[in-house]
Amino acid sequence: MVFFQMTLKWGWGCLVLGMVTATLPIRTDGAPAPPVMFQTAPGQFEIAALDVLSAQPVVTRATEAWRLLTGPLGLPAAFSTSILVRLVPASEWPEIGPFRVIVESGGLVSVRIRWSDTLPEDHLRRALVQGLLMRLAVARHGVTPNLTAPLWLEQACVQWWRTRAEPAQADAMRLESVTLAPVSLDALLIWQRGEAETRSKIVSAFWLLTWLQAEAGGGGWRQCLSQLLAGAAPRPALEASFPPALADADRELGWQTGYHHHRRARTLPLWEADESQLEIAALARFVFERGGVDAVVPLATVLAHAEQPEVAAELQRRAMEVNRLIPALHPFYRNAGLSLSEALANGPTAKDRGAKASAAFAQEWSDANELRAASKAALDAWEAGLR
Repeated sequence: MVFFQMTLKWGWGCLVLGMVTATLPIRTDGAPAPPVMFQTAPGQFEIAALDVLSAQPVVTRATEAWRLLTGPLGLPAAFSTSILVRLVPASEWPEIGPFRVIVESGGLVSVRIRWSDTLPEDHLRRALVQGLLMRLAVARHGVTPNLTAPLWLEQACVQWWRTRAEPAQADAMRLESVTLAPVSLDALLIWQRGEAETRSKIVSAFWLLTWLQAEAGGGGWRQCLSQLLAGAAPRPALEASFPPALADADRELGWQTGYHHHRRARTLPLWEADESQLEIAALARFVFERGGVDAVVPLATVLAHAEQPEVAAELQRRAMEVNRLIPALHPFYRNAGLSLSEALANGPTAKDRGAKASAAFAQEWSDANELRAASKAALDAWEAGLR
């Protein structure tokens, strides 16, 4: 295959979640699992790995990236072709950096990652973000030599993702911002790969993304983003998106003020009931391959197979994910999240208590949905009375 010669390398070297499923073979013969292919959703990410255990954390992060970056990046429901993620064993990796993003002549975007169990989380996040940005650039502009994923935007998206996925990280970012002076607007916008990636620049990039969305408005920021991905000079891109009141001479002052304003702003990291329902539903839904056919398998049945290595690993992964989400769940769904976490925990030992644990979750899930429906009906009736 002939590649369009456009690659982005590591900085120094050059559903809705509710519809996401993992297809895992339930094996009874003890044979190793064959090479696997996962799809977070049609037209989103497609992950290829040599084994299930390698693919699982990447599937989790890819799903999370799409969900949490849809807002700031204006992602579509799906691209015409998925972003292809290939996990290459570290022993076979020929590159210097830990990942590489390639745009092929037909517009296909692939992400190759040097895979090992010790791959830093930040490397994985940056690889997926860079792939998303380049795929969005291709969707907006086709394949041209000027397409780019600005370094400041890549770093900003990674931090946006982290602070939304783990609410405690948002507080940590605010505390860190107290001791760091904002980097100048021009220095951030022309930040190039290979230059020093200091915490001051990384933190400033996060607040720049926050500030641009607030100052330029939804439409203005989308226009600015599209021009940046097309390789336009940063200054003209900003001038076309900002309101006239924020003249060029005042923009640096506006940015410095915005940095301190947004780092002081307090938001409650709590999801709405609808979003909480989708999150829990996705983590409680299992799809397994049986006789060459994918089928939805009840939680109790999955727990009954918890001694199998692939199933145990998936239960552990989902338990960790639920525990991360619980602080942000709507109160209606908090107990359902807690009971699901308990059902998924402890891997193989879950087999002995699967029926009881799954029944407890089913009851909490039913109660949560009943509360959500009653609340919605009451609000709808109240709004109808105001008309």
